[in-house]
Amino acid sequence: MLSSMVSSSNASPGRQQPHRTIIDVKYGSDGDDESSLDELIENNPGPSTATSITDLVAARRSSEADKIRLTNGLNLGINNSGNLRRKSAALDLPRFLPPISVIKIDNLTEQPTSMHVDLQISDDQLILFMKPKPISDNTPIEAIYIDEIVDIFVGSHWDLSKAKNDSQIQKIINSSMTLGTCVMNDLFFTVSYGLDFVNPHTLIFITKTPDEAKLWCQELRKFTVKNHSKIQNSFYYWKRLFSKLHCTINDEYFNIGHVSEALLPGPKLQHEKKQLEKYLNKNMPIFKEKKKLTKNLLCDDQFIFKLYKTAMDRTEVDDIFLKCFSGRNISDEEFKTYLNQRHRDPRLNEILYPFATPKSARHILTQSGYDPKCQLDSYGYLRFLLSEQNLPVRKEAYQLNEDSMNKPLSHYFINSSHNTYLKGKQVKSRSSVSMYRYALLSGCRSIELDCWDGQNNEPIITHGPTQICFCTTILFKDVIEAIAETAFVTSEYPVILSFENHCSQKQQLKMAQYCKDILGDLLLKEALTDYPIKAGVHLPSPNVLKRKILIKNKIEKKIDVREANEKTFTRAMSKQTSVDSGSIEEDALERAVTRIYIGDNDDDFMISKLSDLVTYMRAMGKFTSFVDCDARQIHSEMYSMNETKAIDLLKQHSEQFVNHNKKQITRVYPRGSRVDSSNYMPLIFWNCGCQMAAINLQTPDLPNQMNSAMFELNNRCGYVLKPSCMRKAQSKFDPFELDRVENVVPNSMTITVISGQMFIYLCEKRVSVYVEIDLYGLPGDSHKKMFKTRTVPSDGLNTVFIDGISNCMFTLEKIILPAMAYVRFGVFEEGGRLIGQRILPVSYIQPGYKHIVLHNAYNKPLGPVTLFVHIDVQDYVSDAHRDLVNALQNPIEAMSRVREIENALEDPKAALSKEEQNQRLLEVLESAGKGGMAQGSIDLPLSIDSGEEVIPGTPTTTTTSGLGSSIAAAAGIASAAVVHKDSMSGSGFDFTDSPSHIASSRSQTPTVDSISKKIAAERKYTVLSEYVANKQPFYLEKMSVALPTTAELEETQKIQKLIRTFNKKYPGFLEAVNEFDHKKVGEFTRNFGEKQSASALHKFIKEKNELMHSAVEQQRKQLQKSIEIAFQSETKQLQKINAKSRLEELSGINKRSSPIEYKRLSDKYVRRGVEESRKLLVIKTKKADELNELTHKSKKELNDKFDEYTTKISRLFPKYNFSKS
Repeated sequence: MLSSMVSSSNASPGRQQPHRTIIDVKYGSDGDDESSLDELIENNPGPSTATSITDLVAARRSSEADKIRLTNGLNLGINNSGNLRRKSAALDLPRFLPPISVIKIDNLTEQPTSMHVDLQISDDQLILFMKPKPISDNTPIEAIYIDEIVDIFVGSHWDLSKAKNDSQIQKIINSSMTLGTCVMNDLFFTVSYGLDFVNPHTLIFITKTPDEAKLWCQELRKFTVKNHSKIQNSFYYWKRLFSKLHCTINDEYFNIGHVSEALLPGPKLQHEKKQLEKYLNKNMPIFKEKKKLTKNLLCDDQFIFKLYKTAMDRTEVDDIFLKCFSGRNISDEEFKTYLNQRHRDPRLNEILYPFATPKSARHILTQSGYDPKCQLDSYGYLRFLLSEQNLPVRKEAYQLNEDSMNKPLSHYFINSSHNTYLKGKQVKSRSSVSMYRYALLSGCRSIELDCWDGQNNEPIITHGPTQICFCTTILFKDVIEAIAETAFVTSEYPVILSFENHCSQKQQLKMAQYCKDILGDLLLKEALTDYPIKAGVHLPSPNVLKRKILIKNKIEKKIDVREANEKTFTRAMSKQTSVDSGSIEEDALERAVTRIYIGDNDDDFMISKLSDLVTYMRAMGKFTSFVDCDARQIHSEMYSMNETKAIDLLKQHSEQFVNHNKKQITRVYPRGSRVDSSNYMPLIFWNCGCQMAAINLQTPDLPNQMNSAMFELNNRCGYVLKPSCMRKAQSKFDPFELDRVENVVPNSMTITVISGQMFIYLCEKRVSVYVEIDLYGLPGDSHKKMFKTRTVPSDGLNTVFIDGISNCMFTLEKIILPAMAYVRFGVFEEGGRLIGQRILPVSYIQPGYKHIVLHNAYNKPLGPVTLFVHIDVQDYVSDAHRDLVNALQNPIEAMSRVREIENALEDPKAALSKEEQNQRLLEVLESAGKGGMAQGSIDLPLSIDSGEEVIPGTPTTTTTSGLGSSIAAAAGIASAAVVHKDSMSGSGFDFTDSPSHIASSRSQTPTVDSISKKIAAERKYTVLSEYVANKQPFYLEKMSVALPTTAELEETQKIQKLIRTFNKKYPGFLEAVNEFDHKKVGEFTRNFGEKQSASALHKFIKEKNELMHSAVEQQRKQLQKSIEIAFQSETKQLQKINAKSRLEELSGINKRSSPIEYKRLSDKYVRRGVEESRKLLVIKTKKADELNELTHKSKKELNDKFDEYTTKISRLFPKYNFSKS
C-alpha cells in the first residue's frame, strides 16, 4: 500500500507545491510487504538533506513547517543547532566501480516504466552502459559516452507540470525492495548527458541503498571531470566509437554489419553501408575469412587503427608522406628533421622548447602507439598525425597554470553568464534551476540572479516583471542550494553571484539568511585582512579566493524609514508603467538594482543585510566618468552596463577604458532589445579589458562559441589572464590599433584545408559541403568569411577539398595581437547549415599537418568528425625587413638570390631559361617570395573610400589594412573591407550592415541584371589598371603559358618507358588492341588468359593516364614558378628604376627650404610605385588564372580520351569492366 503525505498548506495559486511522500522500503522479493513512498519532487534536481533514518523519523513526526526538505545538497548534513552544513567533497582520482544492479526508470513523469539492469563502466572508462536482466540476443543494451555526461546527482528530476502515477511507482518498489526505511529520493541518482547544453537527456536509476547511489554519484562525477579536463586527439574519438560498439553487442562476436552501422548510423545510408562493407571485405581479409570476429578486437588499438586506415582510405596523407620524405621507410634522423622544419613552432623559445633529437623523435612515435622497433612508414605517419603528440594547439593552453593565478581579479577575463536561469528567449520562457548547475559545471564563474518577491514570503528568481516577460519562476532557495553543490566541481576558483534585486525588505532578509545558512563557509562575508577595501589596494587574486563565493550587490546606506518608504513606493510605481517596443531596451528592463531596507524595532534607521555580505564586488550603479573612478581609486567598485553604453565608451575613450579595467572590474551584458536571447561578440569588450562579458549561454550562436573557446583555456577554470598590454600600468594600448602593439610581435599564418573526415556521420544522407575560415581578434585583425573552399560532395568517410586546380590555401599576412586572435573553422552543407565548427587560439596554435576535431553549435566535441589542415605560423616580418631577416638566417642562399635577381633585372627571359636548367636555384628563389605573399596569393584589400575595388582570388592573402565594416559601423571608425573570392562578407562583427559593407558585397555578388560573364571576367583584371599612368608593356604580360599537347605528352620519357616495358612483356598485344584487331587479341587471350590479359591492359592504360596527368601538373608548377620569378624580377626592376628617378629629381631640391615640393615629389614616386605594382600584380593574376584554366582543360581532355578509349576496348573484353576506378 502506498502511504503518501502531501503538503498543501499555504499553497500558492498558480504554482504547484512540492510533492512530499515518505516510504517504508523493504529489500528482497516479498511483494506482499507494505511499502510507502517518501519523495520530494522539486523544480530542481538534487539529493536529500536527510543523512540518517533518525533525521527521517524526526521529519515525519514534526509539524509540516519543521520538515526537512529532501532536495538539493550533496554531502549536506545537519549540525547540532539545526543549521545545514556542507562537507568538503574534493575530487580526487576515480576508483574502480564494480557493476551494480539497479532499476532504470523511464517515463517517470507520465506512465512510469522500469527495467532491471546491471550498470557498468567499460574497462577503458569511456562508456557507461546498462545490461538488461535477463538479457537475450534481441535485447538492446543502452550506452552513453562518459565524456558527454553533463551532470550527476542523487535524487530525481521530475517535472512538476505532469502528474505522477503513484500506483505504477508502487509496483516498481514492491517488486524489488522488502526491508528498511529510507528516503526514496536518496535511492535515486540521475545522470544528465548529451551535446545539448539546455536540454540534455536524462537517465534515472534506483539503487538498493542510499550509499550505493551516493558512491556512484561521487565516483562517476570524478570520471566526468577527469575526461572534461583533457583535450582529446582525433583517434581517441575513433576508439571511443568502437568501445561503445563493444559494450552494446549482446553476443561475444561481431561482424562487418556492426562496423558499418557504427560508422554510418543514418537510416537513409543503406547504399553507403553496402559500399563500405564491400570495400572492407576487399581490403581487410579478416572480414572475408571470418564472418564472426571476437568482440575483444574492438578494444585492440592495432585492429582499430587498421580499420581506420582502410575505411578512411587516406590517399591524401600518402601523398603528403611521399612529398615530405625521401623514401617509404624513414629513419629517426629524418623524422627529427621533419619535426623541426615542418612541425615546430618557430615563435617558441629554443631553450624552453628545445628542438627535436632522434631520440625524442622516436619517443614521439612510441607515444603515438607505433612499434618502437620499426622505421617510420606511411602507416606510422598516419598514426602520428592522429595522435595526442600532434594536437593542433599546444597542450599547455588547456592545462591549469596555477602560477598565473596570483594577479588581482581585475587582470583576468571571467567566464560570465547573463540571465542564467532562462532556457530560451527573454519573453515567455522557462526558468530552471538546472541552468545554474549546467553553467557552473561548464566552468562559468559569474552567474546572475534576478530576485523578485514570491508568495508565502519565499523570494523567487525570474525574468521580470512577470506582467511583461511572462517567464516561469523558481525558488531563490533552490538556486542557492544548487550553487552550493556545483560551484566548485569543475573549478575551485571564486564564483560571483550577480544579484539584480527587486525584493521587499522582508524577503531580502530571508535571502541573506539563505545565503549564510546554505553557503556557509563558502561565502566570503568580509574583506580579507591583507586586502582591505581602501583606496589604491588591489583586488585579491583567484588563488587567494579559492573555493569562495562573492556576492555582487549595491552597498546600502542608513536612511530614515519615511524616506525609504517614499523611495520604495516611487520605484514600485515606476515599474508598473507599460513598456512598448521602444522603451524595453533601456528603461523598463534596465539592470537597475532596487534599493533594499530592513527594519529595526528600536530606531528609525534600516540597513541591508545583503549589503553586509558584499565585499569585493560593490555594484556602483550607472557609470559617470573615468575621472571620478581615478579620483576614488577603490578597486572593489565595479560597474555593470549594457553593450550599447559600453560601445559608446569604447568609441570615445578606448585607451581610458583599457586603463580603468586594469584596476576595476566591468561587467557588460546584452542590450534589452535582444528578446531572442541573442548575444553580442564578447571579443569586442575583451579587447578593451572588460573582465565580464556576460553571455546568454542558452543560445548556440557564434558569440557563445567564442566565449566557450576562450574559457576552454586554463583547464576550463573560468579565469583567463589578460595580455600584459591590458594589465601593466605603464603599458599603452589602443584596441583600434592597426599597425603594432607595444612589446608584441605580430604573427603571420597560412592555412591549407586538405580534407574532412566522417562528415556523413552527422548527416542523414550524402551532402555537398564547404569550409569557411574566419579570424576574430582586435578590430584590425578581424575578418569574417575571409576564405571559403570549393563545395565538394561528401565522398564517403573522407572528403578531399584540395586538388590540382584549387589548393584551398589562404594567408593572414599580419595578426597584430595574437593573444586575442582566434581562427574559426566552419563546415557547412551546401545550403548553409552548420555541420561543425572549431575555434582555436592563434597564440597557441601549432604548425604542421593537423586533425581538428569539430564541435557542435554549443561547442561540444562531435566525436570522430575532423578537419585535416596544414598550418604554417611564424613571427611577422614586414616587407622592408624580410630580405634582411632571410639574409641573416641563410647568408649563402641570400647571396645566390641576389646574383640571380641581378641577372633577372638585366634579362628576365634569360633568368627564366636558367630556371629550367637549375632546379635547385629556382627553389631558393621561390622561397624568397614566400615571406611576403604565398604563391598564387592575389587578393588586394583596398580603401573603399578611395573608390578602389578589391580583386577576388583563390587562394587569398589577407592583410590587416582595415577593420571589419560592421565593427567600424558600430564604433564609428572608418574601415577598409577585406573581400575574398566565394565570401559573402568582409565584415568583422555583425552589428549592422553598413553602406560600405553592402556595396562591397554587391560588387562581387552576381545579380539578375548584372553584366555578362565575359565583361565581368575582363573587369576582374582591369579594375586596377585604370589607375596606372604608366602604359609601358611588361615582359610578364607577353609571357606564354602554353601546356604540352596530348601528342607531346605521349613522347615524354616516362610514357615511352611504360610503353616499352609493356611491349616487352606482351609483344604485339598493344598494337593489336589499338587497331581493334579481334583476331590477334583473341590469340593473346588464349595464350595468357582473358582475365590476365584484360587486367594487364587495364593497369597499363590507367598508369599511362596517371603519368600524363602528372606531366601536366608538373608543367603547370614549372610555369607557375616562372610566372612568380618574372613577377619578382620585374617588381625589383621597377623599384630600382623608380628609386633612381626619384633621387635624380630630388637631387636639386633642399628638403628644409622646400619641404612641400620635396614631399610632393616623394609622394609622386610612391604613388607611381604602388600603381605599377598593382598593374603588375593584376597581370600576374591573369596569367595564373589563364594557366589554371589551361590545366583544367588539358586534364579534362585527357579524361575524355581515357573514357573514350576504355569504352572502345571494353568491346574486346566484354567480361571485364574497364572503368576509372
